[in-house]
Amino acid sequence: MNLSDPLLSVFRADWFDWRRSATRDSIVLFGGTVLASVLAHVYELGSHLSQFGMAYSEWELDDIIFVAFALSMALMIYSVRRYRDLANEIKARAIAERDARDLARHDPLTGLPNRRLFGEKLDACLGGVSDTHQVAVLMLGLDDLKRIKDTHGHVAADKVLCEFANRIADLLRKDSVLARIGEDEFGIIMQDIRSLDDPTNLASRIVASAAEAVAIEKVSAELDVGIGIAIAPSDGVNLDELVRRAHRALYRANDDGRSRVRFFESEMDAHVERRVQIERELRSAITADIIEPYYQPLVSLKDGRIIGFEALARWENRTLGHIPPDVFIPIAEETVLINALGDQLFRRACSDARTWPETFTLAFNISPIQLRDPTLGLRILSILGQTGFNPCRLEIEITESALVNNIGVAKAVIDELRQAGVRIALDDFGTGYATLSQLLSFRLDKIKIDRSFVSRLNKNEDGRVIVRAILGLAKGFGLTTTAEGVEDTEQLTYLKANGCTEGQGYLFSKAIPAADIPALLNHMPCDFAAA
Repeated sequence: MNLSDPLLSVFRADWFDWRRSATRDSIVLFGGTVLASVLAHVYELGSHLSQFGMAYSEWELDDIIFVAFALSMALMIYSVRRYRDLANEIKARAIAERDARDLARHDPLTGLPNRRLFGEKLDACLGGVSDTHQVAVLMLGLDDLKRIKDTHGHVAADKVLCEFANRIADLLRKDSVLARIGEDEFGIIMQDIRSLDDPTNLASRIVASAAEAVAIEKVSAELDVGIGIAIAPSDGVNLDELVRRAHRALYRANDDGRSRVRFFESEMDAHVERRVQIERELRSAITADIIEPYYQPLVSLKDGRIIGFEALARWENRTLGHIPPDVFIPIAEETVLINALGDQLFRRACSDARTWPETFTLAFNISPIQLRDPTLGLRILSILGQTGFNPCRLEIEITESALVNNIGVAKAVIDELRQAGVRIALDDFGTGYATLSQLLSFRLDKIKIDRSFVSRLNKNEDGRVIVRAILGLAKGFGLTTTAEGVEDTEQLTYLKANGCTEGQGYLFSKAIPAADIPALLNHMPCDFAAA
């Protein structure tokens, strides 16, 4: 028993207090009885000495023995009852301590061991690890739990968690341990594995089991699970080191796509060290305001004219060189630096856009993390006022995931911006999980077709069918459309023929700094309209 456990310490303190109080009560009761008896006899002795002498002369020896025996029996019965009460209380306290210990080491929802018990069991397994007795640690991360919670509620998410836990438990060997170590993370300990095939096969079965539909209310959902694996002793024999490396493998699995399985590799440590360095440099860059917006033109497919620019973040670091946005933006989101970075870039973009022709629009991307902040709308409008940029020339781009994850806050922010004249565009359309009814409830102005769909136009009919369907949907609801990633005239011809209104991509221009925009406007060819 660990007396440092706060909960058990409370029980221990209560037990000592109860024992002291019980002993005190017994002593006080017994002493009070004796004292009362002595006082009574002293009083009687002083006032009725002669009567006491006469009464004493009439006592027999057997009367004295009987009284003594009766008093002894009464005291014995009292002591036995107190001892029995004490024993029952000790037993109840022991049961309570055991239950408290179990609660402190198990997840209340699934009943599985929690992070604490998982660590204790893994520590015990690592005590006997060797080259011939290997232990595998698998870290599992559910990708869709937050979406299910936001869409269907906490009860549905809890049901999915329990169903997932039951499915995984059915796949494990008897000597394996399954634990819930986070809101959407599970850990598995596989003892005495014979080869890497053991954890590989288990991971494949887990991915397949998670993909089986789970009934939620009147619909069903399929789960994506990323799995990271570390092996002792090759990846470490220390508890913290092994778990940390299994987590790093899980992060790599999540980066590589949905429902991926990755073993820990030594270069992952270098990757993490680089990430830490990027985060440190990013904080300094934001403080120094050296991350700047570049601008990629938005082109009207009707006549080939530039009608605006989208602001894209670019960062050149003296130590690390060029750092792509898909590297530093996620780090900014994870470290909550995205609000400061976003406000900085937006302020500079508005200042730059004031020098463009008044018919040009500025498109600016908003991170899903930013859209969680109910003050975002006020900050955007405040910057517009400070820079003097017309809200009617601004186009805010948001993603489907931002809408699904923060419906209430997102709707309030978007409504606030629309009332000021700001246009709203849905970026990367078709790559998220929003339903059509959810999208329509936000009163969008534009849909941007993701570059992954545009790139398929030259490859197969499926890509053309998807793009044609998106364009038809947008036309039916009166929305303008922008195709991202346009790189050749064949794609451009198909997009124009099917009613796409705007294009963006290397066919027109890459993203350029603000200083190069005048030259682009003077020299950009306008023969795209004839394509």
